[in-house]
Amino acid sequence: MSFKIQILPDGPAFEAAPDETLLRAALRQGIELPNGCRGGHCGACAVKLKSGFIHYPSGLIEALEGEPAGTCLTCQAVAHSDLTIEWVPPPTQTR
Repeated sequence: MSFKIQILPDGPAFEAAPDETLLRAALRQGIELPNGCRGGHCGACAVKLKSGFIHYPSGLIEALEGEPAGTCLTCQAVAHSDLTIEWVPPPTQTR
């Protein structure tokens, strides 16, 4: 059994196994999501959880301290249902 993860606003959807982090599932399917340390410390992979249920198998996540409710770290989060997440890439800087 896998869960469908939809990326808003116009992103693709991908499937995640029940024991697979969202980041690992996305990368496995060729979908680039922001990431950094991949250990839950830097917050670079933060997205907004719009719907669905996740859990963090590793427990308390340091990078979530002080973040708004609904923030999800894809490098640590595992889906417990179909999800909708929102990630808006930063604007491209031009010189």
